[in-house]
Amino acid sequence: MALSVCAATLVGGCSDGGDGSAPGSVPRSVRAQDDLLKSAESTLVRRCLTERQVTARADGGDGQGRGAAPRREFPYGIDDPGWAARHGFGIPVERSSRQQEAGASKEQQRLSDALFGTGHRELSTRTATGLVVQANSDGCLAEAQRALYGDLDRWFRTEVTVNNLAAAAHRRVTQDPVHRAALARWSRCVAPVQQADSPGELRSAWQRRARGLTPREATALQQRFAVAEARCVRRTDLARTGARLEKRYAAELRAEYADVIAEHRRLRDHGLRYSARHGL
Repeated sequence: MALSVCAATLVGGCSDGGDGSAPGSVPRSVRAQDDLLKSAESTLVRRCLTERQVTARADGGDGQGRGAAPRREFPYGIDDPGWAARHGFGIPVERSSRQQEAGASKEQQRLSDALFGTGHRELSTRTATGLVVQANSDGCLAEAQRALYGDLDRWFRTEVTVNNLAAAAHRRVTQDPVHRAALARWSRCVAPVQQADSPGELRSAWQRRARGLTPREATALQQRFAVAEARCVRRTDLARTGARLEKRYAAELRAEYADVIAEHRRLRDHGLRYSARHGL
């Protein structure tokens, strides 16, 4: 979700882009520009929290957790049998979702309220996938974005829309007959190991069968299923089919949302100039 923001990222600060730009100027590279906007937003959020007398404690972690697999994206199924043999699906066995979702303390809730706001959600927009995304306008994150981009409502609308175009492209791929045919071949290929209509169903099947197993047994089962997935993805060309279709649909979406993308770029430029001008 475009609005899912880690508090540690917001309050922890970011490094500079390192692209050789002069201090106080807008960086040249897109990566350095992204870093500048993140750093500026983080600085403004910290100031806001301080004014509201809310303390944020960054955990300093990388978000992966102990024993987690290195981050890799497999949007259309794992296509690396070697990686699958080492990491399975990349899901840590030792952690349960219930442990991760334990109730937040009062201090954490106070921080969340200060960051993201409370009450009626004044900001709302619909993504290309039809999802309605809403947010408050009274939190420190909104206050920082209002300062950076000048118009919070326009920034929220364009940021959410642009950030969800990739999800829209992925959705179109999954509905394409060519992808569905490749997925049906993959399902037949993986059936001797486990009946599943998609890689997502294969993970669900592993989770069901892993209940009651020891961590070592659950890990071994995960690796077995993941290797089967990867080998069948390779044999049926599922991942490359998805990537090829995604390139086409992504181009179509960029054309459909050209005006929104242009407006988003103008607001980014406003934020970059503001950040450089105020030494953020």
